[in-house]
Amino acid sequence: MSRDEKDYKPNCSNNNNQCDCDLCHTVNVDPIDMEKHGAKLLTVRIQVNNVCFGKQVCVACIIYNNCHKILAFRGFCTTLCKDDGCNACGTIRRKLVFVLPADIEDPEELDVRSAANYIYPCD
Repeated sequence: MSRDEKDYKPNCSNNNNQCDCDLCHTVNVDPIDMEKHGAKLLTVRIQVNNVCFGKQVCVACIIYNNCHKILAFRGFCTTLCKDDGCNACGTIRRKLVFVLPADIEDPEELDVRSAANYIYPCD
C-alpha cells in the first residue's frame, strides 16, 4: 500500500532490498475507473503499476471537458514501502473524489487523465 509523504517512515523494510531499475524504471498507470454521483461528485480510482519501493513518486489526476479545458486537478506524492519480499516492484492504488463545477450538465462528456513520475530517477 502507498503511504502519503507525511506518513512515510524512513525505517521502511525496503532498506536492504534494492530496486531493479531495469524492471520498474517506467511507471505504468492503468486505465481510470470513474463513478458518477448525483451531487456533482466524481470518484476516480487510480492504479499505478511498476513502482520502485522506497522511491518517491508524484501522481497527478486531471479532469477536463470535451474542449480540453481543465476543470479539476489533484496531485499527491507518495513512497511505496515493501511489505513482503515477493515482488520487485509495487502498485499504488488511490481513490480521489472531485467536486465538479456547477455548470457541468453531463458528466459523461468529461475525460480523465493521470500521470506519474519519480521525483528522483534511478542512478
